[in-house]
Amino acid sequence: MIGVLRNRFFNFSHRVIKILRKINIFQRLIIAFLVLVILPTIFITLFTYNKYVNEIENNMEKFISLLVQNVNVQITDKLSSFEQLAVQFYSDSTTVSKLEDGVSESNRVIIGQKLNMIAHNNGYVANMLVITPRGQYSMMDEFGNRNGGYIRDIDRFRESQYYTEAIELHGYPVWFDTSKVSDVFYRSESIKYGMSDVITMTQAIYNIETREFIGVLVMNVNISFLTDSLKSYAFYGSGNTFLFGQNGAIMGINLNISEPNFSNVRNMNHLIYRVPEGSYSGKIDGTNVFMVYKLVPYTDLSVVHIVNKDRLLETAFNIRNLCLTIVAFLIVLSVVVAYWTTVSISRPLNKLMKAMRTFTEDKFVVNYAASGNDEITVLGEKFNEMVYNTKVLIDKIYVAEIKQKTLELNKTNAELNVLQMQINPHFLYNTLDIIRWESMYEAGGESKVSQMIEDFCRLMRMTIKKSEDMIPIYSELAHAQTYTEVINFRNREKIALTIDCSFDTNDYYIPKLTIQPLIENAIVHAFDDIVSQARISIVGSIESSDIVIAITDNGKGMEQGQLEELQQLLSGDGELKESIALNNVNQRLKLHFGERFGLNVSSESGVGTTVLVRLPMRQGVQSRMTHAIE
Repeated sequence: MIGVLRNRFFNFSHRVIKILRKINIFQRLIIAFLVLVILPTIFITLFTYNKYVNEIENNMEKFISLLVQNVNVQITDKLSSFEQLAVQFYSDSTTVSKLEDGVSESNRVIIGQKLNMIAHNNGYVANMLVITPRGQYSMMDEFGNRNGGYIRDIDRFRESQYYTEAIELHGYPVWFDTSKVSDVFYRSESIKYGMSDVITMTQAIYNIETREFIGVLVMNVNISFLTDSLKSYAFYGSGNTFLFGQNGAIMGINLNISEPNFSNVRNMNHLIYRVPEGSYSGKIDGTNVFMVYKLVPYTDLSVVHIVNKDRLLETAFNIRNLCLTIVAFLIVLSVVVAYWTTVSISRPLNKLMKAMRTFTEDKFVVNYAASGNDEITVLGEKFNEMVYNTKVLIDKIYVAEIKQKTLELNKTNAELNVLQMQINPHFLYNTLDIIRWESMYEAGGESKVSQMIEDFCRLMRMTIKKSEDMIPIYSELAHAQTYTEVINFRNREKIALTIDCSFDTNDYYIPKLTIQPLIENAIVHAFDDIVSQARISIVGSIESSDIVIAITDNGKGMEQGQLEELQQLLSGDGELKESIALNNVNQRLKLHFGERFGLNVSSESGVGTTVLVRLPMRQGVQSRMTHAIE
């Protein structure tokens, strides 16, 4: 396992070094300095800052959550004290029996005085009412005069949530935010606007023995009781604590005007009432805030504490900015130091490289002016020593070596000339012609041997004939036919060659030795020296302004892989392994006429192969077409 990891590391290092070697030394050293100094500094700064901020936020969330919990408990206790007042009312059997008797003037007075007595014992109770299915009971003084508020539209009240939710809770009290409600509870008939700055408790009253529903007790309590009793639980540091209801912020406790305020915030229900308790971090009225809230049980009231997050994290922001300033200074300093260090290395190296380039241009008088005591200076001194020794060596052996090379070249040329003379085609052709005549003399006339010699001599004559590079297509076809006849001498079963051209082959020209190598290639590769009903057909036609000559055999054909390799070779992408004749003809055609022309091969295994020769229409005597491009 360790060996595998070591090999992977070395391979990865090799690739990295290979990439770095493509960058010049100046840029390489600058990048190295920046990576080693800037990245760690930025990472440490941001990592430390994030850890610090997260720690502050976590501690603040715990502290504020505890604060909201304590305030919530105190509010619950305060509300419980008012709920005990309701117990005083419905625990009185006389009062309950009067409610069951029905609405009468005497009953109104007794019940009203009872409500008035309970309310006056607590200065924060603004009003108490009892609503039954048959009527309404208000507070009354000792003289039988109404002393509290009342509900104008009693039927509408019975359909409201104040009445229905109290019944649904079966005797448990429920509290509502009515601090901004002005059309339900009224202090007197003459006052136009309803009560405000109160919260309301409703509780269903039942017969203790029969558990039959009697009515709903309503209690309006001034919210000032919360302000007076919760001051000691307010957070005097960052942030503000609010009591929040369905209609928005009801009140604030020890508000700090420099901290976020809910007084002008609307539609907060989607944040606070999704779950009974939780927290929120985000923007409210353009201020980045952190808020913790908790719902008071059996009420629609929530205790909310909100802090300015930016103010809370101001110290962290200052530390972050200081660190970033230091990082910026270190970056500038690192760049300057990296520049000086890099220039001290790259500048003498560039001078040495310039001297080396001059040396490679055969200017042996070059000299590197060393300045310094580092390794580059030593390298420059060794270079000057090498230049001097090279100059001395050249002076000693250069002329002698040139003379030796000249002698060797002349000797090689002489040997080649001797070889060429030994196998001169004209000498061979003349010798064969003498042999043919001797054969005819011995046989007393034409014989099979003399005919074979005659056909081979004709083939030799066509090959050694001095002419232009371009010859009529007729002559090229005749050469191919003669070649086939010579080949047929060695085969018991002859190769059938058919020629069919739809144009006059005397009128158009083709590069010499174009078709014959293709015939030879077909005979060698298509039939594997085992000829049985072998056929080769040559079909010529004109397509647009091109001449197309198709050479088709009925040989063994090629497999798909062999065909693809050959096509890649002819397109210039493949590696030359075989089919030298085809590639040679293809390249000659492209050199003569351009990339659009040349050979195209199609083949099917067991069926045969077709080679298409495409060349432009050329009439008349052509001279030297090697630079002609279509």
